[in-house]
Amino acid sequence: KQNGSGYSYHNYAANAQESRNTLLVANVLSYDFIVLISLITVANVFNTISTNVNLRRREFAMLKSVGMTTRGFNKMMNFECVFYGLKALLISLLIRQSLNQGIVAAYELPWLSVGIAVLSVFLVVFVTMLYAMSKVRKENIIDALKNENL
Repeated sequence: KQNGSGYSYHNYAANAQESRNTLLVANVLSYDFIVLISLITVANVFNTISTNVNLRRREFAMLKSVGMTTRGFNKMMNFECVFYGLKALLISLLIRQSLNQGIVAAYELPWLSVGIAVLSVFLVVFVTMLYAMSKVRKENIIDALKNENL
């Protein structure tokens, strides 16, 4: 700013404070967006897996009626849970590879973040599968086989 004498002055402290405030607002909005997208993703995974298990109740009842043990059933569902998680991680890896081909830049993979993401994916899938399977375990085999309108 200029005063009447022809000298100008600049308030660096005020500019620094304004920059920090702008950065804080941008960070808050970014993290809120990330949390919102993460919650939507978790809800989508939960809905997909529980609907899939619900639609396959007759199949599960049939397997139990022909002699599949609870241990074998749990093992089958755990493998399915692992395959769901691996498929999601493979898709993420393919997306990263396709983006990497379009942009040439030095990039170091953030291993801690990747590890947290992998654990989060398996945790969400496992908890969802436990919830869906608890509903299937409570169901009577004969009722599940009779009811065709699941």
